[in-house]
Amino acid sequence: MIPSDQRPAGSDWLVRRVTDLERQVRELQAGRRLERATIGDGGLTVTGTGGVNITGSGRVGISGDGRLVLYAPDGSALIVLGRLTGFGDGIDRSGLAAWRTTANGGTLAMSLYDGIWAVWDRAGNVVLSTDENSGQGLGRPWLPVTWAGSDYEQWPGTTSGTFTQLCETALPKQQPRLFARIRHTTDVSGTTGQIRLMCNGEQLGPTTTVTFAIGYVDIGPLALPTSGFGDILGLSVDGRRTAGTGRVRATVTASWTQQS
Repeated sequence: MIPSDQRPAGSDWLVRRVTDLERQVRELQAGRRLERATIGDGGLTVTGTGGVNITGSGRVGISGDGRLVLYAPDGSALIVLGRLTGFGDGIDRSGLAAWRTTANGGTLAMSLYDGIWAVWDRAGNVVLSTDENSGQGLGRPWLPVTWAGSDYEQWPGTTSGTFTQLCETALPKQQPRLFARIRHTTDVSGTTGQIRLMCNGEQLGPTTTVTFAIGYVDIGPLALPTSGFGDILGLSVDGRRTAGTGRVRATVTASWTQQS
């Protein structure tokens, strides 16, 4: 019991004391939950093997072994940033890895490990990666190299006086620009002609004059005709004879698409 000589003046002192205690309890509860809390310049440090878990609707965990993990609603890890255990070559290293959801198979989708950035298919194959050994370019996929015959008499040819297709191909549009190297000649002295590169009915680059001498023309990189991503584009090298009795011949020795 509080002695009478220590009681505050007024008849409501007890009510005021209880109200003040309730306020202090509420502040302590709010501070424990860190609701709308602000951490100052010193930051937040978790020592030892401690970690931070976000419960309820939160699905992010910071583990004591130095990893930030983003979890799916079913509890499976979607993204891990930090130490990757038993990953790749089995050696623990810092990196980044992302997995597909359990509904989509739960397999590894992307990684940045030991300096190598990679995209993985569902079967566990690397389908796209950087080449860290050389320090530049791609590790995967392996790209095809175009070869063409050197015997001009085997190249496609025409005696037509109007443009006729000598060779053709089709490609799904993935990049906006195209490069092509075309070798050409006629097969009889005194015969001349012209060749051109066409795409979906539009000419790409200049019309090239052809004589009885093996030469080549580089066309591009230049913009492909306006079309949607993934649309199938038809390409052809057309030729025609303008004089003489021989054939106008041509072949494509290299071609690729590239970025803007």
